[in-house]
Amino acid sequence: MTRLQEASALRPQPQHPVGEDPFRSGAPLPDATRRPATFPANIWSLVATGCVSAATVTSLFSRLPESHTLSLPTILVRSIEYIALAAAGGAIGTSIPWFFLNAKPAFSLTYLSKIVAVGWIFFPCIILFYHRRSPLLFLVLTLATIASAFSLRRLFPATNEQERKPPAWYTSELPSLYGLPIPAFRPMPAFFIAICAQAALILAVSDRPLLAGIFLSICLSLLVWRWSALDASAVKQFAGRRQSVLLSAFAICFTVLALLPWVTGNPHSSKEVPRRPALITHESRESDVPGSDYVGIILWPPPIKKTEIVPPRPHETSFAIGKASQPVVIPFDGQYWYFKAPNRRPGARAHIAHGRATSVNVHSTDSAPLLMEAHQNLGTSVDLECCSEIDVAITNADVRPGTIALGIRLADSTSIGEPSQYLGERAIVSSRAAQIPLSRPSVEEVLRFPIPRPTTIRRFNKITIVFLSARERARAGAKVSIQSFTLIPK
Repeated sequence: MTRLQEASALRPQPQHPVGEDPFRSGAPLPDATRRPATFPANIWSLVATGCVSAATVTSLFSRLPESHTLSLPTILVRSIEYIALAAAGGAIGTSIPWFFLNAKPAFSLTYLSKIVAVGWIFFPCIILFYHRRSPLLFLVLTLATIASAFSLRRLFPATNEQERKPPAWYTSELPSLYGLPIPAFRPMPAFFIAICAQAALILAVSDRPLLAGIFLSICLSLLVWRWSALDASAVKQFAGRRQSVLLSAFAICFTVLALLPWVTGNPHSSKEVPRRPALITHESRESDVPGSDYVGIILWPPPIKKTEIVPPRPHETSFAIGKASQPVVIPFDGQYWYFKAPNRRPGARAHIAHGRATSVNVHSTDSAPLLMEAHQNLGTSVDLECCSEIDVAITNADVRPGTIALGIRLADSTSIGEPSQYLGERAIVSSRAAQIPLSRPSVEEVLRFPIPRPTTIRRFNKITIVFLSARERARAGAKVSIQSFTLIPK
């Protein structure tokens, strides 16, 4: 060795300053021996706390809409907000334990957040697809797991012992999975990966998306981790600034796709049904429950005597006694609907039950909220000009905590497109109590809904009551029955 070579060998190698991103766009991937010593346990703890925080924030704020009145721009803005909240929650969760570390890693907190945020941005669409029980959940989960594993390799580069140079045929036109198994094959990790893959498939077929997603992520992360150790160039190809921008675009697109059924006028919003029975009542027999025999419940109240509806005329007076026309009382004899979003009504195979809404127990089978409506068909058209308000008489037998509000919608099925007019919402006073005794008897109330002017329709022949329950009680149907409607003349 010449003196010039000896001097070159003794010259210190340039190191990246602490806090600088050594993986700038266009910069070559540095060798693992040039990276300053780090603390893997501390780094993994930061990654774990960031992911838990991002998942918690996402589960709190990323929720399915409750109405089908959203527009495409609104959904796009909402998707970006969900992703931004997930990234902010993950960054906060990472920064809190960072400041308590005695020995900081050799990179900055910002650099660490950018690395792990590749997975955070997919949390909103994963949770939304999970609530919708959509098979797209597994596609998004696969993309998020692969991207996160390659990105984390930048924090934990493979050692020289782990790296193996693939043969020439690995980079040929038809590469194979060289290294799986590697020459020094260890059967236990491969066996564990195979078990996870089979468990994910079985659980997915058995309609257990949560457990299936967990096993799928474990399987893919182990495979990608070994692949990136085998071929360091894969980290350059899958983890970089351009790839991060592309993954962000994918995250936004998938989140928009998860919210798409709630766009106004979407013809597919009412056709998507869950893959399992949505609801179960105490009146359902065991033979009604297996499989997907029904989606939702239609409850018929006890039959009542039919009465002819004679709508009041506006400004009608009785010349005999000199008084204005009397209010018209319409007893409720319609249906109660129980279903879940994104459906707008129970499915074609909905379970038909008979009973009072104040006595049945209807619950959602998962974390998705339960939607409840009451539908009354008048059989005749009523001119809106005849009435100043509509009073709804109800019976509240619910003793669970949480406010219940009712909204009323009038529709004209005789017109093209069945236009409707929403009259607003009114809270049930007896449901606002902080503590309700279990022995409290049923409460009779009347909710008044003024008819505004101008209206979007001139007449109506259908009345729909929408039950709006508080978040803490949204998974159960309200034990509230509709007694009658009263049309108050002008």
